[in-house]
Amino acid sequence: MTPEEKFMFDLDGYLVIRDVLGQGEIDKLLEVVDRKFPRDYEDKDADRIEGNHPGVRRAPRISHWDVACQNLIDHPRVLPYLVEFLGPRFRLDHDYGIFMTTGAKRGALHGGLPNLFHHYYRYQDGVMQCGLSVMTFVLSDANAGDGGFACVRGSHKTNFRMSLPEDVRTFKRVPHYVVQPQAKAGDVIFFTEALTHGTLPWMASHERKVLLYKFGPGHLVAAPAGYDEEDYTNLTEQQKRILLRPGVHARPDVEGGQPP
Repeated sequence: MTPEEKFMFDLDGYLVIRDVLGQGEIDKLLEVVDRKFPRDYEDKDADRIEGNHPGVRRAPRISHWDVACQNLIDHPRVLPYLVEFLGPRFRLDHDYGIFMTTGAKRGALHGGLPNLFHHYYRYQDGVMQCGLSVMTFVLSDANAGDGGFACVRGSHKTNFRMSLPEDVRTFKRVPHYVVQPQAKAGDVIFFTEALTHGTLPWMASHERKVLLYKFGPGHLVAAPAGYDEEDYTNLTEQQKRILLRPGVHARPDVEGGQPP
């Protein structure tokens, strides 16, 4: 990480990490998505059962769909950011994919308080400390005005979170402080869940495709189900350490496996 990236993350609460995935990786992941999750958007019963909005598909546990998805757990381009913000013994808490068609809507602005136990950001003794945080692997371009991921810039440090107007929270009004970062296929949007964030209606003519991997410090748990190594193919030792159940004592470093 560069000093400027640290400055930007502390200022904004998110980073767009450019060109994480090469074109070969993007093509393979798109092939996997289409193969593993081909459901028709017009299947209204499936939308109702899964709790989705019309034009939105959400798929859980994408990390065990294919080795290509598995390798996003510790992709070498994002690993340094995870260590920097979550510490050397971070873990993967849960993961899922979101897919949207033109005009689809999904949720309102959320995040941060009152979830103090796992949604937090603080700075102490030269170290930025994050709770639950997200690596969003972007598989389709999100240009200005396209919608998708949006946030209240800098809100991970606000003292007035409850003062956010309801019409802003629900996207009935989008003031200047609600921003939609632009990202290209292959980029990664990294943000702390302490940041007030949500999903603007998707207005692009192409389908929105993003894969979300949510990490936290080794002691933190937001999704209690955890992971089973049997769901994966030939996990590396490093990946096994990232998938360990939450804990503090005797938890090894992700990189190198050194004990505390």
